[in-house]
Amino acid sequence: MKWIDGGTVTTPRGFRAAGVRAGIKPHSPKEDIALVCAGARGSAAAAYTTNRVQAAPIAVTREHLADGMAQAVVLNSGNANACTGARGRQDAARMCAVAAARLGIAAADVAVCSTGVIGVPLPMAVVEAGIAAAAAALDADGGA
Repeated sequence: MKWIDGGTVTTPRGFRAAGVRAGIKPHSPKEDIALVCAGARGSAAAAYTTNRVQAAPIAVTREHLADGMAQAVVLNSGNANACTGARGRQDAARMCAVAAARLGIAAADVAVCSTGVIGVPLPMAVVEAGIAAAAAALDADGGA
């Protein structure tokens, strides 16, 4: 094993990332949308909760990683998109589609992760604007 200096998500060659404040929690100054992408599709794996109740992003990511491949992940904080029913699943899939369109890749090659408040639908206009801003800010240094 070789230790690589850097320690960021973009330390491996070919990765770009960005984090932005979209305003999922309107009064929070913190970044709440992140986007990480690789230069090409590659092997991907995920660890999931064993809880019976699993949020929509888990279902969508399981589908997208069924072939063991991915190229990007879109993440948000401030809203877990959990216990949100069919709308939550549509919103998680939409996050992947918006990120994919910005990156020029297939939506099935994007994983999605969400954390935060449970039982409240995502503010999708805010989320979509945040994904666009994160895509525009992608950098090999990882940005925010």
